[in-house]
Amino acid sequence: MALAGVYRTERKIQPIEAQRPSLSKDELESVLDCLIHDRLMSGSVAGRFEKSFAHAFGFKHALSVNSQTAAYHLAYLALGVGAGDLVAMSSIAPVGAYDAARYTGADVALVDIERGSFHPSQDAVQAALSREAGKKIYILDHTFGAPASLEFPGENVQIIADFTGLVGAEIQASQFGALSICGMSQYDLMTTGNGAIIVTNDSKLFQKIDSLRYGSKRQEGSIAYDYRLEDFQAAIGLEQLTRLAVTLARRRKIGVKYIESLQRTQHETYFKTPGTDCYLRFPIVVSRPHDEVIRYFNSLQIGVTRAVDLPLHHLAGLPRLEYPNAERLYQKSVSVPVYPALSANNVERIAQSLRGLL
Repeated sequence: MALAGVYRTERKIQPIEAQRPSLSKDELESVLDCLIHDRLMSGSVAGRFEKSFAHAFGFKHALSVNSQTAAYHLAYLALGVGAGDLVAMSSIAPVGAYDAARYTGADVALVDIERGSFHPSQDAVQAALSREAGKKIYILDHTFGAPASLEFPGENVQIIADFTGLVGAEIQASQFGALSICGMSQYDLMTTGNGAIIVTNDSKLFQKIDSLRYGSKRQEGSIAYDYRLEDFQAAIGLEQLTRLAVTLARRRKIGVKYIESLQRTQHETYFKTPGTDCYLRFPIVVSRPHDEVIRYFNSLQIGVTRAVDLPLHHLAGLPRLEYPNAERLYQKSVSVPVYPALSANNVERIAQSLRGLL
């Protein structure tokens, strides 16, 4: 009977989710306020969110939309991208960047990442952009919250920077483009459920993207897209903006803990700047079969995912041997939980699991 009593009071280990949005009761209250006041369409709250976001990060203009793909589509159209133009990007860039480029009819050049990095090398980018084309666009993607460093990639090249993984971090001006995009899907550093925001200091470019989204005054014969972010989504974004510094501090603390644990193993991660990295995801490259690694974490009730959901060269049907480094990251890496809601005990459990993954 005594043993039975011990077993009844023993704490059961709770599973750790692989990913989880960073939400609090404040977001719920903001959404309820919108519903109570019948603010279901895009309006004053979305406008306030755009102004607050632009002010917080030192931009003149911001335009919110309902998905990252929509943001890329409007950015390409504002830059006049179309058939005969070239859009180059990493083979692990956001799928929305790839799909939206195809919407415009532009050619897409995928660039393999550099060994030991989340980003392509300067030489690889230069080679991709050396092709003959009309306009040339490069997507500077700060993948996983690790800053990409790139000098001006060539003549007549315009940069669209994706700072989804670095929103709120101190970023050099060279790491932004004429238009920059921040995704806000459910697992991003900031979330509006699904959505994104386009920022720029170029008033003419802003007028172009603004005219392409529903909500602006239309001219006869013009084309626009119903890409608006709704007020209740923007209400979530406003609350997220107020807590962003706390969110980043927590992610960085967790990320540094994992890096310290990995130093005692043969496994790899490619984060190199602890003071700047924001750890949107935390990929580790493991020299063991992927299925075996998944079984290991499942046995510990720790949720993990593939670090790269779908490499773009797979989607494009290109030979995998031409993208060896992106393919290795896809085949050999998993992303461990790094969201702010993790308890200290759960962070320690995950850190121990990294040390135990021999």
